[in-house]
Amino acid sequence: MITVSISSSQSYAETNTKFTKIQGNDLENNPITKNILKNIEIARKQFAAIKEKEQKEDEYQKHINEQRIAAQASLDQAVTRMNDAYEEFTPRNAFAKYVSGFNATHQGIYWDQFDYLNAKITLAKDARDSVLNNGGTYFDAMKEYSRYAKMTKVEMLNVIKDLNIKHNFTDKKTQSYFDANGKLPRVEDDLNAPCYNCETTITKIKVTASETSPVTAEKLKPISQSDQIVNLKNKLSEIQKDFVSSKNIIEQKKMVHDMNNILKQIQESDNS
Repeated sequence: MITVSISSSQSYAETNTKFTKIQGNDLENNPITKNILKNIEIARKQFAAIKEKEQKEDEYQKHINEQRIAAQASLDQAVTRMNDAYEEFTPRNAFAKYVSGFNATHQGIYWDQFDYLNAKITLAKDARDSVLNNGGTYFDAMKEYSRYAKMTKVEMLNVIKDLNIKHNFTDKKTQSYFDANGKLPRVEDDLNAPCYNCETTITKIKVTASETSPVTAEKLKPISQSDQIVNLKNKLSEIQKDFVSSKNIIEQKKMVHDMNNILKQIQESDNS
């Protein structure tokens, strides 16, 4: 049984409130109650529709999440299989196979060169991906990649020089005879070749069809560099050493920035 109470009030000197109770069959004939019941039914249907829609959306989202989990699992399995299949072709494993063909005495210097280059490439990839993940363009990402991966000739020569000294293939004094391009003075005739890093006078023998005569080899002087360039290169060497040993990406990025500044100063000093 449905009962509806309707109140009406009128304000004069005093308020008189009356309640009218409608029940039973009177509901069907009262326009006000009919309108109220109609609105109640509409609201009920709207609420039911909203709940049904929410339930369907929840079920759909649950289905999507399950599909994502399944797809990720499948991808992980595929990547694992691919890594297993091509394990020997990874950069480090491929390089290990290459280096194994050299005398064990020389393998260390090759690995140090690899580690330096690999550190730069790894850092460059991280910088590239950071730009892309933050909505940057592919052009901007590759520009950032190049900033960290590039290696000037001066930087490369400095790395090789330090590694040769580290592995006892040369010393600082011998390295002082090399020019800015990493080369020693060239001569066509070995008899005219100067003596590098000689402590005593070296005499060569010149033999011709008519006579044999001694030739004193010229002692080559180290290439003169300004104190500024020497200090800059020494500073560059220290940063390069720390760069390889560091495992902190933020620190490495700062080191690359510092190295690029030093290399720029060296280039400007050479051109002045």
